[in-house]
Amino acid sequence: MLKQILFGLTASFSVILSAQAETVYVSDIQFVAIREGLSNDSRATERGIKSGTPLTVLDRRDDHIKVRTPDGNEGWLPSYFISEDRVSRDQIIYLQNQLTQAKEAQVNAEETLQKTKDINEELVSSVEMLTSQKQALENQLKGVSELAQQAKAIVSANEESDYKIQSLQQQVDTLNAKNEALNSSLEQRWFLIGAGTLIIGTLFGLLFPLTRKKKVSSSSW
Repeated sequence: MLKQILFGLTASFSVILSAQAETVYVSDIQFVAIREGLSNDSRATERGIKSGTPLTVLDRRDDHIKVRTPDGNEGWLPSYFISEDRVSRDQIIYLQNQLTQAKEAQVNAEETLQKTKDINEELVSSVEMLTSQKQALENQLKGVSELAQQAKAIVSANEESDYKIQSLQQQVDTLNAKNEALNSSLEQRWFLIGAGTLIIGTLFGLLFPLTRKKKVSSSSW
């Protein structure tokens, strides 16, 4: 029972240390072995750890460090076998990867910039076209407005002309009525004159012979 409690405490302590542990890397030496104890005669818990392998630090004692491998094995190794930074080879690979990513990011940025420029040019062209269309519509609207004013003036003039025409027509109708009345009066006068002339002529025709007879009788005396 006591053994299980100690084991549990040890495991919990290990977990806490793992959560707060720092990370170191196997240095440029090609392969490193970690052992159960500080002596090289101790049993190796893992052999042939490749350089650049990240190790979790569990404890430090003198010139040795207790670590945990990515596979979960724990052991000690001399501190000169490890480095606080990535090994040169890994740093080169890491930097190369970073450089490649930077180049890819630059290419993507340039492509994005070019697309942005193309879109901007299209937008500028669209704005210019819309501005031209707007100007054309304004000109058309101005022309329509002027035509509307002219049409309004024409309608007004037509209304005035219609009024004048109606007034003149009324005057013509009045004059026609007067003319008809005058013609009727003239006809009546001419009729009277003609009738009077006819009557006078008839009377003259009747009286003229009588006058001649009286003259003849007078001359016989």
